[in-house]
Amino acid sequence: MTIEGPGGTGWQREQPTGATTQDDDDLDRAFGTETGAVATRSGPQRVRSWSLLVVGVVVAAVVIVVVLGLIVSSVQNGVGGIVPRPERSAAQFTADVRDVSGIASAKTAEPTKTSLISYDVVTALRADEDLSHARRAELVRQVSGAAASSSGTGVHVYAVTDFGDVVVGVSESADVSAERLAVAEDVKAIGGVLRVHCVWDTDHEGGARSDDAKEQRVIVETAGTGVGLAAVADAAQKIVLKEFPGATVLTAVPGSV
Repeated sequence: MTIEGPGGTGWQREQPTGATTQDDDDLDRAFGTETGAVATRSGPQRVRSWSLLVVGVVVAAVVIVVVLGLIVSSVQNGVGGIVPRPERSAAQFTADVRDVSGIASAKTAEPTKTSLISYDVVTALRADEDLSHARRAELVRQVSGAAASSSGTGVHVYAVTDFGDVVVGVSESADVSAERLAVAEDVKAIGGVLRVHCVWDTDHEGGARSDDAKEQRVIVETAGTGVGLAAVADAAQKIVLKEFPGATVLTAVPGSV
């Protein structure tokens, strides 16, 4: 590289030193003789770059396919899926409770639409009437488990279990279902009581069932009249409201429910 500038006797040209020439040669070898030149990638480097790009695209495609497959499967299965499929939930529940010891029969009613995308599926179960309290409790627990596993997005599965002297509503909650059985049996023990129904109060807009204490309904069938009927009703209310504050307690003549 040559540098020109004013000297003592006019303009002079300064010749580059050896070190400067060496630096220029090193730069030329690294980046080329043109000022705009850049280092180019070798063949193996380009192959590695393209390979990584292709692998990334393939992995992304596989992930998308798997996710879409899971979504479609969930929608088709209904239970635990995106779109409510009450018929599938009913079929699964019926199949599950058939394996429960003590169940004599199962009959599922048409699903009830309780809101825009919500359904109640209710199955009437008839149990053996000679079951002990412990066996009844175990049956309720198993039926509740089947209801929980059969319920899905927008679908709630329930069972009205008839033990003969008591009729108990069973929901996804094993604890609340067990409380219904206990309350029904305690009320049945009242003198003059022939049959007890401990289920849900559905006399409201939509008719959806709930495990909230105030949403329970107990119907006491008794042949009592006058003072006897009042005594039965009072005793039943004390038992029911202790476990389900705000619940509805009614009396009815035998066979009317």
